[in-house]
Amino acid sequence: PPHADIRDSGKKPVMLFLHGGSYMEGTGNMFDGSVLAAYGNVIVATLNYRLGVLGFLSTGDQAAKGNYGLLDQIQALRWLSENIAHFGGDPERITIFGSGAGASCVNLLILSHHSEGLFQKAIAQSGTAISSWSVNYQPLKYTRLLAAKVGCDREDSAEAVECLRRKPSRELVDQDVQPARYHIAFGPVVDGDVVPDDPEILMQQGEFLNYDMLIGVNQGEGLKFVEDSAESEDGVSASAFDFTVSNFVDNLYGYPEGKDVLRETIKFMYTDWADRDNGEMRRKTLLALFTDHQWVAPAVATAKLHADYQSPVYFYTFYHHCQAEGRPEWADAAHGDELPYVFGVPMVGATDLFPCNFSKNDVMLSAVVMTYWTNFAKTGDPNQPVPQDTKFIHTKPNRFEEVVWSKFNSKEKQYLHIGLKPRVRDNYRANKVAFWLELVPHLHNLHTELFTTTTRLPPYATRWPPRPPPGAPGTRR
Repeated sequence: PPHADIRDSGKKPVMLFLHGGSYMEGTGNMFDGSVLAAYGNVIVATLNYRLGVLGFLSTGDQAAKGNYGLLDQIQALRWLSENIAHFGGDPERITIFGSGAGASCVNLLILSHHSEGLFQKAIAQSGTAISSWSVNYQPLKYTRLLAAKVGCDREDSAEAVECLRRKPSRELVDQDVQPARYHIAFGPVVDGDVVPDDPEILMQQGEFLNYDMLIGVNQGEGLKFVEDSAESEDGVSASAFDFTVSNFVDNLYGYPEGKDVLRETIKFMYTDWADRDNGEMRRKTLLALFTDHQWVAPAVATAKLHADYQSPVYFYTFYHHCQAEGRPEWADAAHGDELPYVFGVPMVGATDLFPCNFSKNDVMLSAVVMTYWTNFAKTGDPNQPVPQDTKFIHTKPNRFEEVVWSKFNSKEKQYLHIGLKPRVRDNYRANKVAFWLELVPHLHNLHTELFTTTTRLPPYATRWPPRPPPGAPGTRR
């Protein structure tokens, strides 16, 4: 039949996985690619790249340009391009995929001239290049903090770097350099080379037209930010809600006089006015706030910029998670909850990394996700060539068999809801996405026009999310 997946004839598509871990932790072999490779008839590769200080320390100038971890990833892609044919892989069909910080790396590699021609398709799970935690816009600040901790505090950045190079690597790695909340201390930087400009500017210029893209988010990504505020089973108190939103604005929006308006607007948008005194509802809306700001709005903006240039893009929202002990009852599909399904873990059973009680539904959903991901790696279309058939698990047909995953376009913004009741819908969380992408920058513009004479700090850039002003300490422009 025309849709048959021809087994073992010809070269196989290659999927290279970039692990997440906030650019600070993680390793390639945490994820066993063998189930995905066997089930989808593809080659799965993982890699290690330098992390933290060793992977991303930067002075924002020639003394230490940074992005060494990204260069490791690019080198791995070069190796695959040159050698994977010897292992039965097709160097013309390489897909990079990653989750969290790994997905941010996927986005940055799409925008880098260094990786041009080294891969053809990209899957970004719960991460983009335009979240506040994706790129470090104040690298010098954190390099100076580290230098001070190990006795290398020098005014001249080249001297400071020379001193750091003489220190044992373990001493550098062991230092606890804490970033501002919702930011990173060591991660990718705009160096004018590997990352040639601000990622949003590069995307607006259509710098990524040659890649097919699959991008998505999980329903409750922001769980880790909310667990701190949820003191009890009763949810989040009014005072904890106010404090968390204030802290959020303080850390992410740097203009002082406009903060009150922005804080109250955010609280207004994320209050359930039909049930405003309900602590559980406050917890739910706080979770939505973090999820929308840090993941959903950046992902939709990225997909839209991609689609604006007629590049193929597929969008998903992941609405399922496995049953695990110690997980809050109220938690939705959180950050990373798609990973066991992508790697076929339910088919082999619980692991240390995913200590879940997997059901038949979990096995079915994993088969579905692996089929979509590997179809995309083969053809750039998650619907082709292998149909969604899981009768070997359930005798009854699964609901994905009737679903055709439509391409995302700028107008309808179609997406696939991946869960036990799949459906194609459009305009995911449209009001909240518009709030973060349209209203918040507009409020900021109004503020800077009204208060330019009284602003004590230079206003941030007007694009979303805000960037430090040119020439601010630790920035490179």
